Amino acid sequence: MNIIAWLILLFVVVLGTVGQLSLKYAFQGSSSAKETSNSVRDLLFSPYFWIWFISYVVVTVLWLIVLRTIPLSQAFPALGLTFALVPLASHRFLRENVVFSQWLGIAVIVAGVILVVQT
Repeated sequence: MNIIAWLILLFVVVLGTVGQLSLKYAFQGSSSAKETSNSVRDLLFSPYFWIWFISYVVVTVLWLIVLRTIPLSQAFPALGLTFALVPLASHRFLRENVVFSQWLGIAVIVAGVILVVQT
């Protein structure tokens, strides 16, 4: 078991979560009430859009590195942690509500990932 590869995979999950929140922030900055061309321009010049873009470029490169050492049958399910981290991060940073069923789903995802990645 290569601990560095697993740490990189964990970083991929966290960076993917950062990317999702950044994209949400970018879209909040470009109002839908404006003209379409202005809102697209605002989106493209938003620093949050570029954080998202750079995050996903880095995530893609790191994912390729991870796939060299971790079996796909373990690495891909571990990406499911993103589905748990995004609601938690959006609750914390975007003040979005997370209802009981979502909390339950997050617990199921985390438990499922733990079961799948065990060797």
